[in-house]
Amino acid sequence: MSTATFTDLLRKPKEVLAHIDEGQVRITRRDGDDLVILRGHDLDVLEKGVALSSRLIRAIGRNKGDVAAALTDLFAWTGEFTPEELRAYAAEIEQLVYAASELGTFERLLRAQQEWKETAVAYAMGMKPVEPLELPAVPVRVNRP
Repeated sequence: MSTATFTDLLRKPKEVLAHIDEGQVRITRRDGDDLVILRGHDLDVLEKGVALSSRLIRAIGRNKGDVAAALTDLFAWTGEFTPEELRAYAAEIEQLVYAASELGTFERLLRAQQEWKETAVAYAMGMKPVEPLELPAVPVRVNRP
């Protein structure tokens, strides 16, 4: 986080705000609390991340630590997943929600949540996972592609 004085902001706003792409900018003031300037996207991520984290942590607590049950309670679309997929989703989200809450960065948690939801939407539309292709260990020449 960059730091500048309120006077710097008033005298050289372009220089102070040039640091906003690096992250938040703290504006110190002698006669009041510091101000923080951040991009709207960063504020959106923070608000959505805190909201999702708190919902997840409360649901996990209500379900006595059973993350899969908490996810099933919160999101009806988890019914699209096989038990193995639900366990994988729960394991990933559990790791990310605690890390995000501790670190205060929620991008990875929100992205993972969105990806799992999009997978459920695809399943609901009739798409199903396919087995991974096994490629030969050595190249094989074909007569006609």
